[in-house]
Amino acid sequence: MFGFSIWEIFLILVIALIVVGPERLPGLARTIGSWVYKVKKFVANAKAELDSEFNLSDMKNLLNAQESEISKLRALVEETRQEVTESGRHMQVAVDDAEASLRAAAQSERQKLAAIDSQAAPAEKIEQVAEHPAAALESPSALSFDDEIRALEQSTGKPFKRPFEAPLATPAEAQPAASPTSDTKTP
Repeated sequence: MFGFSIWEIFLILVIALIVVGPERLPGLARTIGSWVYKVKKFVANAKAELDSEFNLSDMKNLLNAQESEISKLRALVEETRQEVTESGRHMQVAVDDAEASLRAAAQSERQKLAAIDSQAAPAEKIEQVAEHPAAALESPSALSFDDEIRALEQSTGKPFKRPFEAPLATPAEAQPAASPTSDTKTP
C-alpha cells in the first residue's frame, strides 16, 4: 500500500522500539494492524458499492453493444445510399434511352407524314376523303387539320366552326345597338 523497502521498514521498527519501548510495541503493532485492516475493508466496501451503484461493467457492456449496433447501422446506411445512387443512375440512363427512342420515332413519323403530304396535293386528298370518309378516319395523319375540316365540311354539307377562332363580324354586328334606356331620362 505504501511501497516501503525492507530497509525502510527495518528503520521504522527500530525507531518504534526506541520510542515506544519493548513492552508496548506488540500492542501497538496489533492496533496499527487492526486499523490497516479496517481501512482496507472500508475502501473495498466503498469500491464495491460504487461499482454496484453505477453498474460500471454493465454500462461498459451496454456502451460497447450500442457502439457495435451504431457501426452496423452506419454501414447499412452507406450501403443503401450507394444502392440508391446506383439505381438513380440506371433510371436516368433508362429515361435518356427512352427519350432518345421516342424522339427518333417521332422524327420518323414526321418524315413519313412529310413524304405523304408531298406526294398528294391537298385537293386530291380532299376528294379522296369525300369519296371515302371512313378511310380518312382510319388514317387521319394523312391529312393536315385544315384539309380534314374541309373534307368533313364537304361530306356533311355543313360548315364547321373552330372553337378558338373569333367569329367573323358582319357590318351590322360591328356597330353597337342603341340602348332603349339611354333615350329616357331619369328625373
